[in-house]
Amino acid sequence: MVATKRAQVRSVLERLIDVELHPGDPIPSERALVDKLNVSRVTVRQAISDLVESGALERVHGKGTFVTGPQVDSQLHLTSFSREMRARGLEPGTVVLSATEIEASDETAKGLRVPKGTKVIRVERLRTADASPMAYEIGYYPSALFPGLLGRELGTLYDVFASEYDVVVTSGEQTVRADNADGHVARVLGVARRAPLLVLERTTFAGRKVVELSWSAYRADRYRLHMALTPRGPRTGSA
Repeated sequence: MVATKRAQVRSVLERLIDVELHPGDPIPSERALVDKLNVSRVTVRQAISDLVESGALERVHGKGTFVTGPQVDSQLHLTSFSREMRARGLEPGTVVLSATEIEASDETAKGLRVPKGTKVIRVERLRTADASPMAYEIGYYPSALFPGLLGRELGTLYDVFASEYDVVVTSGEQTVRADNADGHVARVLGVARRAPLLVLERTTFAGRKVVELSWSAYRADRYRLHMALTPRGPRTGSA
């Protein structure tokens, strides 16, 4: 059976991705592919769409189509982003977008279990894996627990807490939900507006004391969560 032109173009792109390109590299333009492969622009677009749907490529509005990085599988456990990425053979990176001391709003105060208006440190960061954007994070930390934090290295906060303040995180509560990227998050992560996200909302404890309230938006095309499930209550043998 002769492969369709769409399948042939897809095969050419797959070989290009496997042999010549690296995560984050752009693929040739549609016009270049049309001229090189002697096919229609519609055929090229269909083949590219197939690879976008499979996760091999990603479209970034206004920039082009790029090779995606490896997808990270994560277990639900309490660890830092940097350690999690290194455990999967990826090089973590952090870009601190902003860091400032503010007064806690009602919602932040409730999450940190402090009075409204208490001084807290707000840290906004872009987290990368092998230099590719992975997550956008906003975290809040009680100023009273971490005096001088704004003058510290803010890339690996859990390590800073332990080494500089003798505060070791011991447990956490986390919720996970699906969402879509708004304009700001899309720009930070380099994805299309309304691209799918996995949003993790975490409260972190050191003993009984809340030390962190954080919101993290992970690219759904780069991040997956795995959970081990065990029976709870009487086993009935039915689903």
